[in-house]
Amino acid sequence: MQGVFAGAAGEFRGRVAVVTGGSDGLGKDLVCRLIALGCRVFFCGRDPRKGAAVARKLGKTATFIQSDLGDPEQACAFIAEVRARASAIDYLVNNAAIDPRIEFRTATVAEFDRLIAINLRSYFVVAQAALPALEKGKGKAVLNICTTNYMLGLAPFTVYNAAKSGIIGFTRSLARELGPVGIRVNALSPGWIMTAKQLREHVQERDKRELLEAQCLKRLMVPADVTPAMLFLLSSAARGITGQNLVVDGGKVMGN
Repeated sequence: MQGVFAGAAGEFRGRVAVVTGGSDGLGKDLVCRLIALGCRVFFCGRDPRKGAAVARKLGKTATFIQSDLGDPEQACAFIAEVRARASAIDYLVNNAAIDPRIEFRTATVAEFDRLIAINLRSYFVVAQAALPALEKGKGKAVLNICTTNYMLGLAPFTVYNAAKSGIIGFTRSLARELGPVGIRVNALSPGWIMTAKQLREHVQERDKRELLEAQCLKRLMVPADVTPAMLFLLSSAARGITGQNLVVDGGKVMGN
């Protein structure tokens, strides 16, 4: 399969992956890749119509479960339903996020709490609920999706970046705690990726020009540039890698 390292198809075939926020953007692209590699994938999202449409297109090995991960009870229920259908989980990808542009001066406590709940707390809730099944799995990999935005300190993203930067501390400490049972935990921080949603809602022509000027690679990043790196971190090719943060941004940020 184009963009996937040799041998990956055999490794992923027949295994179980859980992807949060899998009905759109990078999450959807990863779900599609995992299904193509023979995985059984459970994914969630807030929009039942969108998620169900993705699952129908991908076939019987893709299962969509509607969930608002900002609600801990729904997050736990999502994993409970996965565990009712699968005895073990091989791969967990925490990807669900919202990215509203909120000026700090006018931000409310409710907006702050909502961003923390979805962009950070859901990672904790889902990973903790999935832990017994991850311990039974063969893949034993957790991947937390972060962002380069917090490294750049961009505005108006103070609240967003407060939540997303917490993913790095969560990842590194969780890697230490789960290492003794053989579970690897890594983060991946994409730059501004030209997903359909970003192009539709946020990206302007000026943004494209500025990205191309700032990046080492003079092309706009798309989901296909990111998902192979996700697959690498999930796979046994990365069996010696844990507690790390891989940046995929075309060379805009040169450190993390």
